[in-house]
Amino acid sequence: MGRKKPGKPRRERTAAEYTLQQLQPPGYDRWMTPAPDLDPERAAADSTLSAQAIGLMRRLVRLRAVYGPRIPVQAVWLDVAIDGGDLRLRRTDGSVGNLPAGELAAVLGGVTAATGATGATGAADVRGAVHELHANGMLLVEPNGEDDTVLRVVVGKPARPGDPWLFGGDLAGDLVPRTCVPGDPQALGADRFAALGYLRSHLAEGTVGTAEEYATFDGVGSVERAQELFDAVADLVDVRGCPACPTAHLCTRDPDAQLA
Repeated sequence: MGRKKPGKPRRERTAAEYTLQQLQPPGYDRWMTPAPDLDPERAAADSTLSAQAIGLMRRLVRLRAVYGPRIPVQAVWLDVAIDGGDLRLRRTDGSVGNLPAGELAAVLGGVTAATGATGATGAADVRGAVHELHANGMLLVEPNGEDDTVLRVVVGKPARPGDPWLFGGDLAGDLVPRTCVPGDPQALGADRFAALGYLRSHLAEGTVGTAEEYATFDGVGSVERAQELFDAVADLVDVRGCPACPTAHLCTRDPDAQLA
């Protein structure tokens, strides 16, 4: 009793298997969870609800099909921006230019193959393709607010929680600070590793992660489960990840370097 049964070694998750929320895009700290039985058409019969509230419900139901049960507020900002016909894009030189949604259809064909989206040929196709790119972490929305929605193309998506997001214009992957996370998903298990990445990322920013917030992440489910994961990795939260790791656990080491 107490012995572990022999079995297959744990397989390390790839970037595609981590949710957008687990990979913690910069500025993505507000997530919405529409009720499973949300019915905008039935709600529209309620005279106490405004047209704006009903419109938001319709957006959330449509976005849930792409993003799943947890929708970043940036997805709503992006959807509103698509309504306007123009998308604002951050160029590699730091400037911002407008990109008409109609023209976007011409350039999405080659990119959406990576996400499984069909070629963009109309307004609905453009909307769906842009959201698929966003949900898959191939482009992000800058955290400026709904009235200033600016897209950034991702040139390097994190392979695991704690790794950096790289955008067009960044110098190079090995020069961008990332949160140093000791251990690996294969040894810790994906759930514990994701929790450790969450805690270490907060540590690097000078803030404190909470079980209450982490309980809202996909796959966690409760404050008790979040605290259980935190307790399991408590001895690793303050560990220096590698000899090159400076204060605040920001790391610029070679990604292939071995942990100390």
